[in-house]
Amino acid sequence: MKGNLTFKTAMLLLPGALFALQIEFGGGPQQEQYRGWIQYKGDKVDLKKDLHIEDKTRGFGFIELRHKGKLGFIPLPDIRVAYLDVKSSGTGTVNKSFTFGVLTVNVRDRVYSKFKFHQWDITFFYTPLRTKLLNLSWGLGAKVIDFKGYVKSLTTGQSDSKSATIPLPYLYLKAGSEIWFLHGYAKGKGLTAGGNNYFYDIAGAVGIHYDFTSHFRVSLDGGYRYQKYRVDDVDDVSANVRLKGGFGQLALTLAF
Repeated sequence: MKGNLTFKTAMLLLPGALFALQIEFGGGPQQEQYRGWIQYKGDKVDLKKDLHIEDKTRGFGFIELRHKGKLGFIPLPDIRVAYLDVKSSGTGTVNKSFTFGVLTVNVRDRVYSKFKFHQWDITFFYTPLRTKLLNLSWGLGAKVIDFKGYVKSLTTGQSDSKSATIPLPYLYLKAGSEIWFLHGYAKGKGLTAGGNNYFYDIAGAVGIHYDFTSHFRVSLDGGYRYQKYRVDDVDDVSANVRLKGGFGQLALTLAF
């Protein structure tokens, strides 16, 4: 009896202890509310008031590999790769004159704008505390942003655009908890490069899960995500952009 209790206690405190590899993958819809401004060789241009960028619901996906691999006596980090689709456009009448690159837009001109901010993230992380009641993870990663801003005056027919691929290293932290069939987590990643150059990306969610077998779990989450990017004259671009909104996530976990 005592040995049986010890075994059950170990399984409670060390979920996945019997498995050499766990693969979790999933995704879902992401609400994206745009706020802030961008500046390209000209004036600060508001994403909503001047460019009329519309809020959208796009999508995201991820895959996470958790393992017990070592290089000699050194444990290897777990890996998470994620993608966030960020893209919107808008058409409207401007209430002030502004310049965007070589383009000059006058008061009451009609403009068409496109804004793309696709994101790839790869994170290498460790989980020094892993129990059902509390998981704590930390790590390092890199975010690659595929950026493009495009503005066209429908009144004059003139346009200009700016494209860039922006790599951003970051620190990563996550805390999670699990009780019965319920779970929740909060996580964040960010970097400051001094001055007005920094970014942070934070998210929190609660959800339910069901273990069909000891090797297969299905999870359904709902949460909220907030991102802020502050850039000061990098490649002729300055920006103060915020993305925020709720999300839903369906995930599958396989254990081997």
